[in-house]
Amino acid sequence: MIEIGEVIKVEDDRVEVFFQSSEYCEKCKICYSDSSGRRTLILYNPVGAKVKDKVEVFIPEGMISKVSFSIFIFPLLIFFSAYWILWKLTDSELMSSIGGMVAFLLAFYALRLYEKKIAEIKRVTLPCILKIHKPP
Repeated sequence: MIEIGEVIKVEDDRVEVFFQSSEYCEKCKICYSDSSGRRTLILYNPVGAKVKDKVEVFIPEGMISKVSFSIFIFPLLIFFSAYWILWKLTDSELMSSIGGMVAFLLAFYALRLYEKKIAEIKRVTLPCILKIHKPP
């Protein structure tokens, strides 16, 4: 899906892009809402866009499910796996619960480290700026 947005902030090799609400917003939910309710994304800036430039942004359609899995499902799977393993090993609900919570928190920490490590890969799999939009 390609959306047109306006660059509202430039920082190093990234830009913050503002988007008007569209028919896809309810399905996508990838944008951040700031304090005024505006929908924005922080993206890499391979085209050298400047503040007030209109840009074409490509948003991969399968990306939403990948992000949802890593943020919501993965830590829960880790929690229940750790809980079950500790339950089988110790037969203690307290130890299983504590171990499950520790594993849950470690899963979020691992996701954070993973996010930093694959920053270059994200440029391909996450939304990206295609070009500066020239109105017809």
